[in-house]
Amino acid sequence: MQRILICLLSLLTVTAGFGQFKKSENIVVITLDGFRWQEVFGGADSVLTFDTAARYSTNYVKDHFWAATPQERRQKLLPFFWSEIASKGIILGNRDYGNYFNNANPYWFSYPGYNEIFTGFPDTAVNSNDKIPNKNENVFEFLNKLPEYKNKAVVFGSWDVYSYIFNDKRSGLLVNDGYKDLAGTLTPGQQLFNKLQHEMPAIFHDGERVDVATFHIAFEYMKARKPKLIYFGLGDTDEFAHGGMYDFYLDAAQNTDDWIRQLWEYIQSTPEYKDKTTLILTTDHGRGLAAGGNWQHHGQRIAEASEMWMAAIGPSVKPVGESKEKAQAYQGQIAATIAAMLGKEFKPLHKPLPVLTFPGK
Repeated sequence: MQRILICLLSLLTVTAGFGQFKKSENIVVITLDGFRWQEVFGGADSVLTFDTAARYSTNYVKDHFWAATPQERRQKLLPFFWSEIASKGIILGNRDYGNYFNNANPYWFSYPGYNEIFTGFPDTAVNSNDKIPNKNENVFEFLNKLPEYKNKAVVFGSWDVYSYIFNDKRSGLLVNDGYKDLAGTLTPGQQLFNKLQHEMPAIFHDGERVDVATFHIAFEYMKARKPKLIYFGLGDTDEFAHGGMYDFYLDAAQNTDDWIRQLWEYIQSTPEYKDKTTLILTTDHGRGLAAGGNWQHHGQRIAEASEMWMAAIGPSVKPVGESKEKAQAYQGQIAATIAAMLGKEFKPLHKPLPVLTFPGK
């Protein structure tokens, strides 16, 4: 851990901490589970696009996602990301420029990754995906205790382990994951999406619902209730990658890019959110390289599985665009950064990793 913090000194302002940002009033976090930095910065992978032994449709990948240069391919795959966010936000993690964004935890799979993102702490005791209530306080839980955020922090996820990651029984957070229905007084839209999630194909294992259901349930809640903190935990990219379905994996990423567009347009057209809301995008872990099929996998045995990315847009973010600064950052810095963007200091029982200082701040 000491080595990690030494590596951070060039990027962080440890003492200035929570006073460095222009304040936001709301935070929206979206994760694309296991979505590789290679596709974020380079679009469709040439090895996987032209794999003659592939079981997925390489013709579909070529027709929908291929272009001559990495810049064209990434724009084709993630058009909103590489227009609006690249011009008005910041994007970290292009390793081709020596701009590194990684897991600080040593496991490189989901529960440890989400624990690190939201508690700011790479806890070696969090070392499985088992449904064990998280002992660590998360930043949404911390903020939910404050009067201005009480009952205004919510979590929506496709994977049915989020209620354990956020320890909803202790934290008191509303966590809607798996195939849970929203309860209480509902709008017609919320009633419809409660119903539709059970009519959509159950194509993933262990009760994980498809992201289209998670997104619309969460988005409808956001429109109806106007939470100040909301998390969208999306999982299709990871599930399709594990299944070796590169065409579906790219489709899932592109669908999410369009949902992010819809979400940002709503934020910027709604008085409660307009120019008061910072949006953070990231992933829980990386994946292996395309060569040898390791792109399907992650975990300690896959050397590249700790390699990640992060993006943000909003009043707390200077529009740096794609960062080409040689620097090292970690997903564990996100929790303290969320609090800092709101003008708060995250003080859990453990010591979190320090606040991110974005290049150019």
